[in-house]
Amino acid sequence: MTWPSSPEWLLELQARFGALLRTPLDRSTGSLRADTSAYEAALVEAAEASATVTSADRLAVYHRQYWFRLFTVLQGLYPLTARLAGYWRFNEFAAAHLRQRPPRGFDLDAVGEQFELSLAELPPASVALASGSAVGVAAQPLLEAARVDAAFHRVTRAPHAEPFHPSMADAARLLASGLRLSPAVALVQENWPLCELRAALADRHQHDTIRLPEPWPAPRCWLLGRRGSKVGLLALEPREAQLLDLLQRLPLEQALGHLEAAVPPAERAALPEKAQAWLARSVRLGVWAGFAEAREGAADSR
Repeated sequence: MTWPSSPEWLLELQARFGALLRTPLDRSTGSLRADTSAYEAALVEAAEASATVTSADRLAVYHRQYWFRLFTVLQGLYPLTARLAGYWRFNEFAAAHLRQRPPRGFDLDAVGEQFELSLAELPPASVALASGSAVGVAAQPLLEAARVDAAFHRVTRAPHAEPFHPSMADAARLLASGLRLSPAVALVQENWPLCELRAALADRHQHDTIRLPEPWPAPRCWLLGRRGSKVGLLALEPREAQLLDLLQRLPLEQALGHLEAAVPPAERAALPEKAQAWLARSVRLGVWAGFAEAREGAADSR
């Protein structure tokens, strides 16, 4: 069955209305408002007025609700970022993201995809949390919070994947292939204690603000995973996280070689036993989804 094509006048009207909705709300007065004076005259004329509401104001209702709905969704998908930045500033970041990467489908949750990239593309001064320090340093906590939120978002939305449990028959291929991370898992490195803060947000009131905690003395690594509908965190040793990262890009033998080269000589004697335990635990926890082809020339990024 095929549907008849829409008339040209309707397509044109829909395109104009869509362009109006995508126009960001005005922030100049300290509140979000629809600037009806900027509306296209032909579109205002096409809208029907009522006894109490003008045509432009009727369009403004849809205009505001479009943006308020998207802001609410993004605040829910990136709650840590929203509460650290404050909702007013977060909505400014959200508007920039939606201009750069406008919604393309019917799934509202998809509007959060790549928000952390949109934030990273903004001038560092605009995402700084505090004054009085170097702009780049001040921007880092908020960018890291967005990456943490994005990891939670991806893991929560990931489709179910059967965990990979390699057998003895897979041993030869394991030496020559990398491993593919399960979509229900993410490796997260943080400089501020943000992962546990993000995990605890479900117990906080929606509009609570959050103060940025003091940074860790050294970066920490977490395994973020989903089992059923539950999302949880597991602290990883730095070398363990490094091995899991390497295994996504290198065969086991090469990954172990890179890891051995990275540790101080005093740690190397204990490394094989530790690496075996880390690999066994990763399989037991369902970290892997299967084999992945190794990429030549990949280097350690940690």
